[in-house]
Amino acid sequence: MKYIAILIVLLSTSFEASASAKGAYELYQKDKSKTRDKKIAHELIEGQYYFSAIPYINNYLETNNEIDAELEADIETLVIKTGTMAVLNLDEKRLEGFNIPSISLILGTRLFNKEQNAKAYEILSRIPETHQFSAEAALIKGTIRNLERKNIEANNLYEACIKKSSALEESSKGEKLKRYYDYLKETCIIRTARVKIEEKKYSEALETYEQIDKRSYKWPYILMDQAWAHYYLKDYNRALGLTTTYKSPLLESYFFPEAEVLMALSYYNLCLWDDSLKVVDHFYDVYQPKAQALKEILGKNKASNTYFLDLYYADPEARGNLNPFIRNLITQTRKQVKFNLDLASLKAAKDELQLLKRLKNKNDFTQTLEGNLDSTISFISAKINFYIKKEIFTFINEIHKHSFSMFNLKLELLSKKRDEIYNAKALAATDRNRGSDVNVKRKTSQYYFDFNGSFWADELGDYSFGLQSACKDTSVAKK
Repeated sequence: MKYIAILIVLLSTSFEASASAKGAYELYQKDKSKTRDKKIAHELIEGQYYFSAIPYINNYLETNNEIDAELEADIETLVIKTGTMAVLNLDEKRLEGFNIPSISLILGTRLFNKEQNAKAYEILSRIPETHQFSAEAALIKGTIRNLERKNIEANNLYEACIKKSSALEESSKGEKLKRYYDYLKETCIIRTARVKIEEKKYSEALETYEQIDKRSYKWPYILMDQAWAHYYLKDYNRALGLTTTYKSPLLESYFFPEAEVLMALSYYNLCLWDDSLKVVDHFYDVYQPKAQALKEILGKNKASNTYFLDLYYADPEARGNLNPFIRNLITQTRKQVKFNLDLASLKAAKDELQLLKRLKNKNDFTQTLEGNLDSTISFISAKINFYIKKEIFTFINEIHKHSFSMFNLKLELLSKKRDEIYNAKALAATDRNRGSDVNVKRKTSQYYFDFNGSFWADELGDYSFGLQSACKDTSVAKK
């Protein structure tokens, strides 16, 4: 996790918005007090010009040390409406002097992103447990303690995050807020499960993962975690079933090279050398060209601040002309909550700019607001573009990393197979009918689906192979 994104609430045009813009202009013209910028920001926030208010909040906090109740409420509103864009331009030393929850969240998140974990933890600890931002703070603090291998503290913080997020989800009226707090709760549940995997409590981790609904955007990403947990429990058939889930048409836009590695290792531990070799060869046949295609597109557009974002906005016909793999990778990125929150922020800023442009009375003040918003929109666009580009870089690095693992595994398989690997008859004998339900490990709480060759939505994530181990003894390789 790089940072916590705050839910963006989209803007709406209203009479009050125009009236507040007029009030802000009057303050801009006539008020000469040192609190002028604070007052202008308040008027803009009242009129739902959230992004336009940010520079004035920045200007005020640059030279003033006092934050009254009204300003604190305004800053909290900006954090909720624009995310950590609020008070963006203030340096960290300046932010550290303001001890209010919203600024503590902004500063703590920024320090965490810079891997200044001790300072981030200290700043985030300023946020009271009763405050609405305490769930985000608990998540980051839990992650810091997890990185420090202080897992008891990490689990306590994740549990606090779950409880607070659940309470806020129940009390929130808006559907978007409810979805955000549900996303936050699921994130903390997943972090708890990953701590259990680190502690080799695989069965407990699997029970924790069961709390994530299959309809969640996060669900496809936890299949790998679950598969590894089953692998470490030596339930290789269940690990194979989970990795095979990604071949479902419903998940065709998700690419996990690691799934191929785990599948090959699972076959290897069942001493099914032919099957393992076919997965290794498939990995090289499929992912090497994909890595090359991504390298080419990155090379051609590495200096652009908009190319990858433009792919998202491209019409269906233009997207249809892309390499199918790149098109699906863009689709996968579009489904990520973090990406959608940033995209909502960009749309909100653009909507606000249009709102300003529709004002009847134009003046130097509104022109300044429009100029500031243009800069903000460019910044957010470049940020999203960089995020997509980074995702692609990460994917290429994943392919290279797993290629090395596959190479080593293939050497081991070659030593096992020797001349046998080229035996076409042995490969032809491998079919889907050799499994048996007697080889399937199943808890009483797990459904049993008897099907052949189909993928049904209800069964996603419940697949298990029924292969019998071909090992002559129990001495099989471990990862």
